[in-house]
Amino acid sequence: MQKFTILKTVSLAFCVFGFIAGTLSTASAAPSSNVAWTSETRNLIKNANLENGEKIAEKCGKCHGADGTDATPIEEEDTPFLAGQVAHANYKQIIDYQDKKRDDKIMLKKVRKLSKQDVADVSAFYATQSLPVSSVDSAKVTPEAVKMATRGAGERFLPPCAGCHGLKGEGSIVDVPALAGQSVSYFVTTMMAYKEEDRENDIYSRMRFIAGELSEKEITELADYYASIGTGTKLLVVESADEEEPESEPATPETETPDASSPPKDAS
Repeated sequence: MQKFTILKTVSLAFCVFGFIAGTLSTASAAPSSNVAWTSETRNLIKNANLENGEKIAEKCGKCHGADGTDATPIEEEDTPFLAGQVAHANYKQIIDYQDKKRDDKIMLKKVRKLSKQDVADVSAFYATQSLPVSSVDSAKVTPEAVKMATRGAGERFLPPCAGCHGLKGEGSIVDVPALAGQSVSYFVTTMMAYKEEDRENDIYSRMRFIAGELSEKEITELADYYASIGTGTKLLVVESADEEEPESEPATPETETPDASSPPKDAS
């Protein structure tokens, strides 16, 4: 029932969301990203050299964490965990840095000399790791955050995060990133950058639209929710009242059919 509700909410929200986001995207002539998922690009990741990727990743671990089991917090608020990230998602972001579709001088300096195959290799390597471990106690997570993540807000035309990012925050749809276990500070920083349109490399302005409709409080609560469902934790679910099973009505006693051959009962 819950999965059906998610799909129903996604269908409704995205009908309107697709129109709005598409309209907004026409305001800018330049594409938000130069990455095109051609068979050639996909094959770069499919045929990635993991050994080369691991070698390149050795230079990334100091800032982005050693692997998915490293519980050491990342100090920089604009630095994400990369462990377990969808390979296509990492690939797109690194290419966007190279193409200056994402504005970060430090990252541009780090990745500008990487070939597209190098980018595919390191992205595929990180995808083989486990997602980060939980860094937030589930007791801190609000029911509102769980509902927004798994059910969305149809009345505000906001689809559930799970519609694209996966019910467990594992990422999906080619270049949609995993969110499970992500750093709270990075999640908030990223969403606020979208909200204030300081970051513009999202296709069809979809994240700018969604973040723009969320309050800062909602963004922070969602950050806590996703940080709480890292590797080894149980998925939180909130059932809504309209999905509860209806109470069964009392059984109506069956009316006894008199046996024609039996004498009537004495009413006295």
